[in-house]
Parts: sequence; structure tokens; C-alpha cells
Amino acid sequence: MKPTNVNKLLKDFSARERLKTRIDADGTLIAPGKIGHIYEYDDHHLGVMVMPSTPRKNYWGVTRAKLLSLGCVVLQDGDFEGAAYFDPSNAEQSKAAIKAARVCRKRRLSSAQIERQISWLRAAAGGTL
Repeated sequence: MKPTNVNKLLKDFSARERLKTRIDADGTLIAPGKIGHIYEYDDHHLGVMVMPSTPRKNYWGVTRAKLLSLGCVVLQDGDFEGAAYFDPSNAEQSKAAIKAARVCRKRRLSSAQIERQISWLRAAAGGTL
């Protein structure tokens, strides 16, 4: 079983950066993205896995160079995919990792948007909400 402070690290990071999280098939908490995901690496670092569904050699090469220039450490270096770990307290590294895996952020709704959506739901439900 993984230490609870590692789970707390990813939960705090995802809350601060407004990232969606889910439990992976093997029971690991991840922040899924369109091209990869962010996961727990150790007590003080998070990892980013870049795995495009179709081979995109240039994407990983450019992403790897960007992560290395910011001080991230590359763990796996394949032809089309790879992994690196980064410090979640470093804003530049965090931004690059989120962009590399193309992780979507949670939307923030204004109170006017929330009220408008509630009124649409009430109208669709026949006023029973």
C-alpha cells in the first residue's frame, strides 16, 4: 500500500491546479489527460506520462526537451512516448507537465451560470426541482 502522504500530494496538487482525478485500473490515483496522465512518483514529486494513442515522435521530442530545460528528470525515453518526474511546487514545471499530458482543468462557473443551468433543469423537469 502506498503512503497516504503521496496520495495527499496529488490530491492537493489537483485541487490547486483544478485538475480532474480518477482511480486507475490498478488502484492508482491519476490526473488523466488526452495524451497521458499525471501520477504519484514519490513523497515529494509527481510524474507525468506522455503516451499518444497514435505515434507522434516530434511531440515527445519537443516535450522532453521542454521538461529537461525546466529541470524535470526523464525516467523513460521511448521513440514516441516517455515519462518524467517534476516538483509540484515549481509553477513552471507543473504548467509544462499539465500541458505535456494535455490534462483538462475543471471549469469554474459563475453564480449567474449556475442559476441559468438550474433554471434550464427546472424547465426541463417540469418545475419539480
